[in-house]
Amino acid sequence: MILHPGAALGALLALAGTALILVTRQGTPAGALAGLVVALFAAAGFGAAALLPLAIFVLGSGLLTRVGRARKEGLGLAQADRGRRGVPHVAAKLSLPALAGALAAMHAAPEQSLALVYVASLAGAFADTAATEAGPLLRARAFGLRGGRLAALAHGSAGGMSAGGLLAAALAALTVSAGAHAVRLVDSTPAAWSAAGAGFLAGVLESLLAGTAWGGRAGHFGRNVFLSLASAGLALSARSLGWAGP
Repeated sequence: MILHPGAALGALLALAGTALILVTRQGTPAGALAGLVVALFAAAGFGAAALLPLAIFVLGSGLLTRVGRARKEGLGLAQADRGRRGVPHVAAKLSLPALAGALAAMHAAPEQSLALVYVASLAGAFADTAATEAGPLLRARAFGLRGGRLAALAHGSAGGMSAGGLLAAALAALTVSAGAHAVRLVDSTPAAWSAAGAGFLAGVLESLLAGTAWGGRAGHFGRNVFLSLASAGLALSARSLGWAGP
């Protein structure tokens, strides 16, 4: 294993971010520690640049969880434990980014392919959270798959989508990808667009899956794992087709 030249700075930023998560109570102590492990793997493989898209997802998710909390509580849609994320949340949405960082540190695959997987999976994770947290506040009607057909649903129903939620998801995916491009974690504009598009589309696929019997059996965290894998798979497919650059 050969650490990225920016790994030391990345580790310092990861420690600072962990302290911020604990101080602002956005995660449980165990969840914050699990997040630190993810950040250290990312820094080892991609350097300090990897921390920006990760921070956009983590801190952005915490902010969106708190926005409009009174209304969400009134609708019965507020996150449990005031939105503090624990180990299961970290494992479901950040295991793949951590794996990408570890593989990059071991030079087990082309770095730009792994960086694309890393950014796309974070884009998908943030898109999913943004749709869940912002959708109910934008008051658009929700719909989803039921019995193989689109049906009107209450906000908070598994697989429910709304125009407002889809807009929030698209903006979230673009924000993660733009951050990654700004620090040159992804090396081209087409790669950044591919990561954002993959994350957004994976979020839609996850919502469609949630309305099926398979999605119900997978459960919330199982569907989050699917979201990460779908984001990565779509991004790599775009790269193989030449849509994400060389």
